[in-house]
This record gives sequence, structure tokens and C-alpha cells, in this order.
Amino acid sequence: MSRRRGVDLGPRVDLHCHSVASDGLIEATELAKRAALAGLSALAITDHDLPPVLPAGRFEHGEHNLRLIAGVELSTMHDGRELHLLVYFPEQMPEAYAEWCRDRARWRASWYDACAQALGLEGVCADDDAHAGRRTLTRLHLARTMVRVGKTPSLSKAFQDHIGHDSVVIPPLNMAFLDALSVAKDAGGWTSWAHPPPVLADRFAADFAKAGLDALESHRPNKSGRNRLSTLAHQNGMGITGGSDWHGWEKRKMGSFRVAARSLHLTDKALGLLN
Repeated sequence: MSRRRGVDLGPRVDLHCHSVASDGLIEATELAKRAALAGLSALAITDHDLPPVLPAGRFEHGEHNLRLIAGVELSTMHDGRELHLLVYFPEQMPEAYAEWCRDRARWRASWYDACAQALGLEGVCADDDAHAGRRTLTRLHLARTMVRVGKTPSLSKAFQDHIGHDSVVIPPLNMAFLDALSVAKDAGGWTSWAHPPPVLADRFAADFAKAGLDALESHRPNKSGRNRLSTLAHQNGMGITGGSDWHGWEKRKMGSFRVAARSLHLTDKALGLLN
């Protein structure tokens, strides 16, 4: 159990991580096994623009088990900036919404092809799984391809010079944050703004809350801005979420960052994290 100054904080959770189905490095099943071995009580694998690879509910690995929360991280635009929206469901993701997410993954495959053409990557295109909505291609996949074909010497240079969020070469995303929020709320999802920069949260949180946003992701491995975001969420009647945003290349192990479920105001009840 998680403890602070001798107080039992109860179950520990991670509500934000990625598998190889989007831009992570390991399979979802292995990811869940590592989380269970680390002692987490609940995990949300939130692949980009993709419904869950594993079904929600109890996941067992030997003597260890945890609860898988259905979730997705949507890539969107707002006021010329790319913002990400986390969407969760306490039970299985509704099939109609899962299909909507698959459509997003299919669109991302077409976007990847357009990006490759804009970057002059001759002969590079999305694979059949991506076009079928079974995996999602991201900027990281573009960066890896650029390194592989010799267009740039490193991933960091690829992002810096070609495909970062400030790029004027690759096509923009075609989903507005508020539109994605509306679709998620209509489907019954619990929504959280993923890793919001505090300066942008100051600008947009009130409007997003009025539009139905449920929470801000305040608890992350980098503690910078945590108190500010938590306060901002409270001021606007929202809850908070927390997650590692683990992809597999980090030095820290899966499960080394965990959040006490009872500390996630409103989210703990909305997702039944204490059950």
C-alpha cells in the first residue's frame, strides 16, 4: 500500500501509458503484466486514437492482478496548438465509440502517408494494420522512418527540424479538442486534458470545464505545476487524473510512478478506483 507520513493511501493506479499499438515499445499484455507485478491496482493503457487492445476488467498474472480501465488518448487541435484528450470508461468502451476511435486511427494512417509525401520520404506509407484501424501511427513513427532512411541523424533532430509541433511542412491534425470532447461526453466517457501546460491551462481550463471537461491531468512524474493544476481544476469544478505517460524507453520501470487512487478528486469515484 502507498503510505505518506504513516497514513495508508490505499490502491495505487496509473491512468496514462502506451503500448506498441501506438508509440510505445512493448505489447499491451506485457505492459499489463509489468503493472501487475509492480503492485498497481488499476491501469489504463491509453494508446493514441485507438480503442483498447485489451478488454477492460480484471487482469491476472500469476498471483498478481489489477483492473484494466478502458481508455484512449486523442490528438486534437485548439487555437493552433496540439492538445491531447484522455477519455476513460468505468466498464468496457461502448462499441460505437470504439469504432469512432478506429476511424481516427484510420485517418492517422492517411495523415502519415501525407506527412511522408510532404517530407520527401519516397516509397514510405502506412501498413495494412494502420489503415485498418488496428494500430496508430504518430510523429514518433515518422521520426524513426526519417532516421532509418538517412534523412536525419537522430530522433531529436527529426523532431527539432522536421516534425515537431511547430512544423509548417506536415499536415495538421483534423480534430478540434472541443469536438473530440463532445463526442466523448455523448458516449459517456470521463474526460481529462492530458499533460496540460499550466500556462495554457490558465487560459483554457474554464472554457473547457464549461464545455464538459471532467478533469485535468495534474499528477505526472514531473511534479512541476502539479499544485497549480490541481487548484485550477478545483476552482473550475473539475477533478484530477494522474499517469506516467510511460512508453517503454524511459529509465524508470513501469509501475515506479503510481498515484494513490483516493487522491484523484472526482476521478476515483467516476471510475470506481477504490472498489
